[in-house]
Amino acid sequence: MSSTTSHVNVRRIGRTIVTALLSASALAAGPAAFAQAAPISQNATVNLINKLVEKKVLTRAEADTMIAQAEAEASQARNAAQTAQAASENAQKAVEIASPASAATGTSVRYVPQFVRDQIKEEVKGEVLADARKTGLVAPDSLPDWVRGIKLSGDFRFREEARFFDKGNALSFVNVGAINAGPPYNTDPATNPINPAIINSRRDRNYLRIRARIGLEAAIDPRLTAYIRIATGDQNNPDSTIQSLGGYFSRKNIWLDRAYIDYRPIDGAHVYLGAMANPFRASELVWDDDVNPDGGAISYEHALSPNFSIYGLGAAFVLQYANDAAPDTALADSKFPQSKDKYIFAGQLGATWKANEQISANLYAAYYDYHRVAGQLSPACSNVAAYCLTDYSRPGYSQKGNTLFAIRDITTTDPANTANPQYYGLASKFRVLSVDGAVDWHAGDDFHVNLAGHYARNLAYSASDILARGFNPQSGLSQIVNNNETCAVAPVGGVCPPGKSMFKSGGNAWLARLTVGTPLLEKRGDWNISGSYRHIDPDALLDAFTDQDFHLGGTNAAGWTLEGHYELMRHTTLGLRWLSSQEISGPPFKVDLLQADLSVHF
Repeated sequence: MSSTTSHVNVRRIGRTIVTALLSASALAAGPAAFAQAAPISQNATVNLINKLVEKKVLTRAEADTMIAQAEAEASQARNAAQTAQAASENAQKAVEIASPASAATGTSVRYVPQFVRDQIKEEVKGEVLADARKTGLVAPDSLPDWVRGIKLSGDFRFREEARFFDKGNALSFVNVGAINAGPPYNTDPATNPINPAIINSRRDRNYLRIRARIGLEAAIDPRLTAYIRIATGDQNNPDSTIQSLGGYFSRKNIWLDRAYIDYRPIDGAHVYLGAMANPFRASELVWDDDVNPDGGAISYEHALSPNFSIYGLGAAFVLQYANDAAPDTALADSKFPQSKDKYIFAGQLGATWKANEQISANLYAAYYDYHRVAGQLSPACSNVAAYCLTDYSRPGYSQKGNTLFAIRDITTTDPANTANPQYYGLASKFRVLSVDGAVDWHAGDDFHVNLAGHYARNLAYSASDILARGFNPQSGLSQIVNNNETCAVAPVGGVCPPGKSMFKSGGNAWLARLTVGTPLLEKRGDWNISGSYRHIDPDALLDAFTDQDFHLGGTNAAGWTLEGHYELMRHTTLGLRWLSSQEISGPPFKVDLLQADLSVHF
């Protein structure tokens, strides 16, 4: 017999022994346990039940049911005892077969080295335990606590998106976000004949796009949970995790989307720290769904009665720190100070009310103070300087719509050099009050009718303040670059003269939505449809965080959204959405979006 054959035989014998012993140990206590659990006498049980019928404690129908149940349990006990006995006998036979004394006369058993025996033992152990887990002989509780406390979730979306631009749209919408993210743009045509970055406003587009997200939830303690989520995304921006396909099959970007903890010191209270899921409720007008703010938040919800509860939230989010090394070429005592850091300080109060089984309502009011987001005009700054002193005041990210002004007061000592390198800052401050409410009617089964309304007002909006911030007293000229309307007639009734322009903006935003169908799609055949209209003045909201799909993001927009969803099968949804919008004031910009989505989640 070869060593290889001996190795295989010993391995088989070992597997047989361990399997048999594991089965026997799992069932060894079976006969005794079932003997204790079985009734002393089936007839005695029947007689007792019949006696209860005579005493009118039980009805005859109830008695017949109990007798049938007792007979079934007795049969199960007998079968289990027989199974346990058979397993014990099989284990004993396996041991006898493997014993050296049982080897047939003349059979040669070669020496098996210790390292081979150890290897066989580990292999057999792993295979037997795997089989035991499949058959239920090893309980799930045998897993470590830290493994049982982890949950994985995720979703995938496949999207067909078509964008339709009006052919009468203006041609030169400057991509200010791209300028602010790179070197300053020289606005002087004599020294720079090249256009700045321009967004598309006329060419229709069609995209195949995907979104993939995977989240991990770890229960560290009964009152502490950690959350981490990664997601796709074309760019590192806060408003979207969608990824366009193409790019010659290049690898897709993956970003850290969320990373935070949720601490619950008392029932109803939550303390969130990190890059968190947005804790504000019913805030569709102010926030894009994909925004996950950075910082800390504390919330508390308390039920005053079974049908009425109140909610409160306080939050402090970091928008932008002054770069520790900026400006790069500045001496240490000329770096941008910490006092220029930007934050959001916010709070929300709300209540939910359930009038009856059919009618419920909620109402929330939130206040957002966007701290230090307004741009600042620099002191006189040479057009050949590496930086100007208020460059930090430009937004770290923006979409479009908010009033902007050139933040550098550029000077020159060379008459031949008229270059004007510029960055752009927000001309308005933002302190936003948002009121959100909804009424839901449960008409029956899974059918609901929901009417929701949202209103927001920038309490810091002031046309005179905006114009003053964008005015350069050294040159005597306004440096505001958008939300102006050029006029061609004399100023009558507020109309501006030829060659001049009139500033036009606003500080109000609102949205109304009607939804019918199943609120939460869970099973095949569930559906809902909704229609909404929204109006967002240019300086009503910070344009950086508004819905990136409506009007392709930003403010200064009004229009409709129609959408529907259908659950094709469990956790698989087909969605269709149409968004139509146009500018409120300024150069024309009309765009329609059609989005068809197939989404799955787990």
